[in-house]
Amino acid sequence: MKKKLWMIFGPVIVAIVALLILLWTPIHFKTVTTKKVDQASTSLDVRVLKGESVKNAAEKENYIPIIGSSELSRMDPFHPSSMAQKYHWKNKPFLLGNPGTASLTQTLNVSGMSNLKNQKAVVIISPQWFTKKGVPSDAFKYFLSPLQLTGFIVNSDHGSKKMNEYIASRVLELDDSLGSIETDALTRIADGKNITSFQRFYINDLKRNSLQNQDDLFGTVALNDHQKKIDQAASKLPDNYDYKDLNKLATKMAKNHSRENDLQIGDSFYNKELYKRISTYKNAHRHVDYKHSPEYNDFQAMLYLFNQNHTEVMFVIQPVNQKWIEYTGMPKKALPDFDKKIKYQLQSQGFNNIVDLTHEKDPNYIAEDTIHMGWRGWLLLDKKLEPYYKNKKANPNNTKYEMNDYFLTKKWANNTKF
Repeated sequence: MKKKLWMIFGPVIVAIVALLILLWTPIHFKTVTTKKVDQASTSLDVRVLKGESVKNAAEKENYIPIIGSSELSRMDPFHPSSMAQKYHWKNKPFLLGNPGTASLTQTLNVSGMSNLKNQKAVVIISPQWFTKKGVPSDAFKYFLSPLQLTGFIVNSDHGSKKMNEYIASRVLELDDSLGSIETDALTRIADGKNITSFQRFYINDLKRNSLQNQDDLFGTVALNDHQKKIDQAASKLPDNYDYKDLNKLATKMAKNHSRENDLQIGDSFYNKELYKRISTYKNAHRHVDYKHSPEYNDFQAMLYLFNQNHTEVMFVIQPVNQKWIEYTGMPKKALPDFDKKIKYQLQSQGFNNIVDLTHEKDPNYIAEDTIHMGWRGWLLLDKKLEPYYKNKKANPNNTKYEMNDYFLTKKWANNTKF
């Protein structure tokens, strides 16, 4: 009887024990290949965003991260990944963002990119992040990476004390479902204290070690594969790069893909997301305000990490569809006021490489839907990205930042005079 039971359950027990040994052993199993890095670079897979292994491998190769949100999934022929492939950019984009990711998620993401030091990055800023309530708790919880959180906790005795206190208190504010040890450790950090020896042992030697092994073993298994989509998009581009010709092509494609509405919105998005309730959006944004938001403080925490790593950053302020602005009745000053405030926060601290796409003379087909870049918007950005991507090493002259703790305060979050 015992022999029969062992024949049935023995292999399962052995497999479980073997898996536990793999997960808890202090030896890390590197499974990330060059092919996996390439696939991950356009996968937009949440495991890549929440992991560390494949991103750190990419930073050793010819990739420069583009940190953003849902606009990254608009993979038309003029998307940076398509253009980089077609026109053989020296370095390629590594896409990091999903619908719902905002500054605090990306702050922890950057904190886990240990090889980003003295290198370049691109950050796409979305005005719609900067609402009065900031990032929704549910969205933050979904994208919160236990691995990145453990890294933040164990490294909280480094870097800016004010930044660490802010991040810890903000995580606690948005996520009340953390483990008791992590919660206690974050509370100590938020109070300006170091974590205890036991907390460090548990979080670093036990939990983080296991999470790292999980990331190494499973972080690139069955990733989303968008390569066919990129190949298809790149095939529609001419062999020789000529900006004027590409601009005409982008306009032509945009017109062909937005025939069923007069808002210059892609037909597939319009029919799926807007058609049945388009009338509800008429003048619905008359009271939109992007000047008061805790997002400014979350954004500042990310800037601190770029400063800490001497990362050279290109910031892209993404446009909003002009016809959508008019249809929804958004106040004329809403975007210019946001633009002025975010640029003040950046430039006053030495972050001067800003591509502002909110004031283009010709705003036609600059967005693929209501608020996301596409077609001509991508092309305008590509023109700036291509020379930036020729060298992935940061220029030390462009990383002489002067950080200001004022931008972590509620006073700044609600300031309208600057």
